Parts: sequence; structure tokens; C-alpha cells
Amino acid sequence: MLEGLKKKASALAEVLSITENQQTVIKSELPLEGVRQLVFNMNEEKQAAIKTVIECDNMFENMLKDIGQELEATQHLYKPQVKIMQEHIKQVMSLDVKVRVTEEENNRLLDERREKEEVITPESIAPAPPPKPKSKIPTNSAQVLKAYKDGAKEYKG
Repeated sequence: MLEGLKKKASALAEVLSITENQQTVIKSELPLEGVRQLVFNMNEEKQAAIKTVIECDNMFENMLKDIGQELEATQHLYKPQVKIMQEHIKQVMSLDVKVRVTEEENNRLLDERREKEEVITPESIAPAPPPKPKSKIPTNSAQVLKAYKDGAKEYKG
């Protein structure tokens, strides 16, 4: 059981390291598409470590089912080993929490970056309307009368 906990802690440390590296990439100046590709590639590596974590969990549960009653009945004989296992369980739980918090932070950072970069892309910026032609406003009575007679749109009376 202790070996399983050590193996799980090692796999979680690897997951945490990859997740922290992903955060570095997300915070970098790389274009968003490059960031997405790197994070995706790192996820493939991370999945192998996550698989190890799941296998360790399953092994631990199966062992506990097999020897749980015996262990409970004779726990006084195994106090030193139980204490060591408790310390490893604390380490595993701490790593698990760090992974989850870092994953949430990465998702938040990616969402913020996506929103920021999608708003600023040239495709998302609507073209400015063409400037209105400047109209010449009549300034004296003869020009006003002529514009009125010609039906010029610029003159509004």
C-alpha cells in the first residue's frame, strides 16, 4: 500500500509539473493558436501520469477491501506503518489540491486570453463606415435660393 501511495505521489507531482508548464505557456507571448497546440500536446503526456494515478487509486481500494478488516482488527501491530501511510496520504492530498487549483487557474487564464485575443483580431473589428462627403453649406442668400431651386439635399430649410 505504501508503495502505491509513493507511486501515486510521484505521478501527481508529474501532473503538477506539466500543469505548471502549461501555465507558463498560457502566460507567454505566443499566439493563442500556438498556446492551444502546446497545451494540447502537453495534455497527451499528462494523460499517462493521470492513468497511473487512477491505477494507484484502484489498487489501493482493492487492497483495502482485501485486508481492511484484518488491518482494523490488528491495527495496534501496524501503528508505525499506518503513521507513515498517513503522512504519504497527506502529501498525495496536497498534490491533488495543487493540481486542481492550477488546472482551474489555467482554464481561467485561457478563457481570459481567448476573450481578449478574439476581441482584438482584425476579423472581429468591424470596418469603419466611409466618411460622409462634406457638403457645402450655402452662405449667402443667392446660394441658398439656388440650392433650394436645384433641390440640393445639403440644404435644409
